Amino acid sequence: MNYEQELLHRLIDKYEKSKAFLTGVFTRKIALTAAQEDWIQRRMENPEEKRLFFAVLKDLKESGLIDYSWERFEQGNLVDKIWLVPDEAAVRACYKRLGRRPAREEAESLAELIREYRRRLATENSLARFLADYEEELRAKGQIRQYFTHEPELNENILKCLIFMEQNQGEQLERLMSSSLYGDSKYFERHVKSKVLAILRAVKRREQEEGISDSMPEDDELLLEKGVVRWPEILEFTGRLRVALDDGNVIDYGPQVCGAYINSETVKHAVSVEAEGIRRVLFIENKANYVWYISQNHSRDELVIYHGGCYSPMKGRWFRMVHEGCRRQAAEYLHWGDIDVGGFRMFARLKGQIVPELMPYRMDRASLEAYRGQAMEITSAAYLKTLERMENHPEYEAFHEVISLMRRERIRLEQEQMIV
Repeated sequence: MNYEQELLHRLIDKYEKSKAFLTGVFTRKIALTAAQEDWIQRRMENPEEKRLFFAVLKDLKESGLIDYSWERFEQGNLVDKIWLVPDEAAVRACYKRLGRRPAREEAESLAELIREYRRRLATENSLARFLADYEEELRAKGQIRQYFTHEPELNENILKCLIFMEQNQGEQLERLMSSSLYGDSKYFERHVKSKVLAILRAVKRREQEEGISDSMPEDDELLLEKGVVRWPEILEFTGRLRVALDDGNVIDYGPQVCGAYINSETVKHAVSVEAEGIRRVLFIENKANYVWYISQNHSRDELVIYHGGCYSPMKGRWFRMVHEGCRRQAAEYLHWGDIDVGGFRMFARLKGQIVPELMPYRMDRASLEAYRGQAMEITSAAYLKTLERMENHPEYEAFHEVISLMRRERIRLEQEQMIV
């Protein structure tokens, strides 16, 4: 155990959280009280460790870096307080002895690194705004707080991953992405993943505050939105489709009337989708409703697709191929989701990005009134404010009538309640 390193790191950590760090003026001691520090108390219990620890205290005091006091009547036996010498030169000497960079220098270096990577983002999106604000905070406070570390190489690898994900348009298996970025298939999982997820959650929380998002996805869903998966994604649907592959083979899904699926690896090799006699395409947000619908209501001239919420880049590609194939049949396109903020946003995204002909299904005022008894109460003022913005936004025109009822009654409805 390196007692010197442990002690100085703890004192410097405390210094970097003090006013003296911000102002350069020492108005009070940067001190550790031995009785409140379990790690010091443990040193006092073993005679040999105690002797070595006191030798370190003596050496650091003679070097002009720290000072300390003894408990009353326990001179040379029980240490009371240990403090940094209140002098900038002494503090700099501590950093040098530790081989540690001052927090302000670390923060400034990280701010420059973030600025460099932030410029690689093509658009001023939510991640870019988050990084810009974090960079500003680093310069203002001179400290690295949550999300990043004191290790420059790790920080760069975190940023490298974030930018890669933001620019990714396909599907990446976690370990293959890790090998590509770092030359180590397990580096992402062991060193970067938790930090990247913390940042993605922070970005999502900000979107919630801004009314852009209304729920916090699970970790796997956050990565899925960026096209990063552990294993190839399974895309479920039911209907008479034929998928032509780049090797000349054609997969006929028509006979699978109880539900079919295609995985994302196959979608990568798909060149076209042909629809046979499809007059209606229905996207369904939740799995329970999808399973219920194909078992109860599905007809042969209908294609039913499990939407699953926020779709990944690869699922988006599949939706585009299906849309192109069914458009030749002059099919109508419908979306059935929750009668809530999230459901409306999923509809708007699908309509805006892939299916301009899309119309809502069972997401109107009459549906909400029919299941009023199963509706959930809206208790959040921020949620109601988001509904107000939606009611005045042309993107959500199809829902303005039901939103008016939701705001007045303060209710919303999960689509699963319609099949209970």
